[in-house]
Amino acid sequence: MTDSGVHLIDFDTYVKDLAKDSEPAHEADLLLLTCMDFRFFLEIAERMKGVKYDHVILAGAALGAVVPEKEETWHPTFFDHLELARELHSIKSVLVMEHRECGAYGPKPGFGLLDPKPDRERERAVHEQQVAKLEALIPDDLGFCALLLEVPPHINALTFDKLK
Repeated sequence: MTDSGVHLIDFDTYVKDLAKDSEPAHEADLLLLTCMDFRFFLEIAERMKGVKYDHVILAGAALGAVVPEKEETWHPTFFDHLELARELHSIKSVLVMEHRECGAYGPKPGFGLLDPKPDRERERAVHEQQVAKLEALIPDDLGFCALLLEVPPHINALTFDKLK
């Protein structure tokens, strides 16, 4: 399901296309930033098979890397990992996987950007704002893409909307 005017992408094809250009065995295709939400790990791991990637996990994904309350801790953690991934594995891009119904975006114990059960358009807009903040901080020579995942009603039911 998508918001009006938003197209679903074929995620499997998207990540496999990223992997096509990999040459040396010790180079990674990308740095993947995801939320810590357990509902997505098995599906993400399955879909990322064949893609060489470094993985950073922060509550809220992009939000975790830019939220002012964590500027002294999570922000440097993400960017230190990004720098190391560039040096060790020559990553070429950053892929951010945001997801709907993210507790980090909600009220306490989250960071209060969204009400519980927000309007879908408002939810998407707030995710896009945080992604845009992060993208502005990513070095220009790296590719950048962000996806918004739907919460799966059951296993193997994830869909991905491209945000950037």
